[in-house]
Amino acid sequence: MAKHAARPTTQLDLSDAGLWHQAVPAEEFTRLRKEAPVAWNERHDGHKGFWAVTRYDDIVTVSRDTETFSSRNGVISLDDFDDAQNDARRTLLEMDPPQHTKMRSITWAGFSPRAIAQLETSVRARAAGLLDAVVGAGPFEAVSQLTKQLPIYTLCGLLGVPEERREDMIRWSDLLIGSDDPDFVDPSFAHYPEAQRRLLPFGHPASLDAFELGREVAADRRKNPREDVITALVQGTVDGRPLTDDEFCNYFLMLVVAGNETTRHTLSHGLKALADHPDEWARFRTGGLDAKTAASEIIRWASPVHFVRRIATRDTELNGAQIAQGDKVAIYFASGNRDETQFDDPHRFIIDREKNPHMAFGKGGPHFCLGNAVAQLQIRVMLEELAKRVRSVELVRAPDRLRSNHINGVKSMQIALHPA
Repeated sequence: MAKHAARPTTQLDLSDAGLWHQAVPAEEFTRLRKEAPVAWNERHDGHKGFWAVTRYDDIVTVSRDTETFSSRNGVISLDDFDDAQNDARRTLLEMDPPQHTKMRSITWAGFSPRAIAQLETSVRARAAGLLDAVVGAGPFEAVSQLTKQLPIYTLCGLLGVPEERREDMIRWSDLLIGSDDPDFVDPSFAHYPEAQRRLLPFGHPASLDAFELGREVAADRRKNPREDVITALVQGTVDGRPLTDDEFCNYFLMLVVAGNETTRHTLSHGLKALADHPDEWARFRTGGLDAKTAASEIIRWASPVHFVRRIATRDTELNGAQIAQGDKVAIYFASGNRDETQFDDPHRFIIDREKNPHMAFGKGGPHFCLGNAVAQLQIRVMLEELAKRVRSVELVRAPDRLRSNHINGVKSMQIALHPA
C-alpha cells in the first residue's frame, strides 16, 4: 500500500467553490507547478481529500493511462459516492474503454468533421443575426443576449431538439452546473432527499426534466428518423443491443450540458479578453490573422473546465507522489493551460499564438471532447463576424462569475460593441 507520509500539499482548498468564485487561483497553481506538481488537497467537510495534478505533462500521463486512472467513479465532482450512486449517475464521461469507446461511437458521425462542416452556414447566420441586434446599440448583457444563444441554437440543431425548448435547456444546464451558486437555487431541490439526489446525474432533480424532453424527442425519432444525434442514439446499439432508458437519458443529458456550458463560457471569457486587450483585437482585425489560431488562444485563455477527476485503480507513483489505490486524482486543465514549459509567456493573451497545445478539451486518451470541433467552429465564426462589425469591445460591468469549483463560468457581463 502506498504511504502518505510527508506528501506535498496544497496551500488552498481547491474543492472550495467560494475560492473559484473570485478568480482562478493562478498564483497557487504557479507555486504548485514549481514546488509540488502532484499535491495532496485535504478536505474538512466529510469528503476524502484528493491529489491535485497541475503540471501539463502529468495531466497528459493521467489522461492517457485509463487502466491506472479510471473515470468510472466520478469525473465532474470531487465528492465521494458509493457504487450504486456512481452507476445511477453514469454518463459517457464516467466510462472507461472499452465501454466508453463503444458508447462514444454511437454518436461519432454526428460530430465528425464532415458533419460539423455542414453546420457552418447556419452557425454563421445565427451569429450574424445575434450581433446585428446588439452592435452599436449601447451597453447590453452579453451572456443572455449573445454568448448563451449561439451554443444553444447550435445544440438544438445537432440534437434535433425544437428551438422553442432552448430556454428550458439553458435553465436546466444552469441548475445542474450551478448547484453551488446561490443564484441558481431551485425550489424543487428541497423536495428531493439527499439520498435521492445522489442517484441523479449532476446530483440535481433538473436532470429529471431534461430526461422527459429527451424521451419525447426519442419517441418522435423512432417514428420519424432524421439525420441528427437523437436519431443516432435511438437507433444505436452497444454489444448488439439498444441503449437502455437510463443509458439514453444520461447520454442525452451529458450532451445538453457539455454542448451548452463550455462554449458559452468560452465566448464570454473571449469577449472580455478582447475588451482587456484592445491591441490584440486591432491586430486581428487589420493583420489578416488566422481565425482558427485566434479561437484556439481564446479557448486556452478561457479554460472553461477547471478539472476532471479520476480514481487510482492501483498503488502508483506520479512525479514523486505516492498515490494509493482508491485515491481521487484531479487533473487541472486550468493550470496545464498556463504551464510555463509548454507556453511562452502563458499569462499573456496573444491572439496569434503559434505554439498552442492547449488542453481545454482534454489532452490524449479516449476522453478528448467529443464536441470539440463544434465549439471551435462557433468561436471561429463568432470572431470572423465580430471582425466585420466591431471596432472595439468595451467592458461596461465586470463579469459576475459562477460559484463553481468545476466550471469557469460567467453568469453575466455587460459590454458594448462599438461598430467598425
